[in-house]
Amino acid sequence: MNKEEILKKSRLENENMDERERKIDEYSVYQGMIGIFILVFLYLFFKVFTNQPVTDMLSILTANLTVISFYKYKRIPDKKFFLINTIMGAITTVGFITAYVIGVI
Repeated sequence: MNKEEILKKSRLENENMDERERKIDEYSVYQGMIGIFILVFLYLFFKVFTNQPVTDMLSILTANLTVISFYKYKRIPDKKFFLINTIMGAITTVGFITAYVIGVI
């Protein structure tokens, strides 16, 4: 690639957001995830103390982590660690969902 092609590609990538805005956007997603984790853990603690099944909340957490790993693997396919996390997370999520359904019935 020559200099002009690189500049053109960079301009297209940064058409909607500059690098600063993209970093802020990424950080806001990270902060949102922290908020979700805190809320889910609060629900988990409440459910534990009231003798309710917690596997529904655990399935939400593992599903979230599975989707994150799958996205990372799709973007960086040479990192097989993300593929392994995706597979293990999917199995765990299905297990938690199954345990919840069986426990509720």
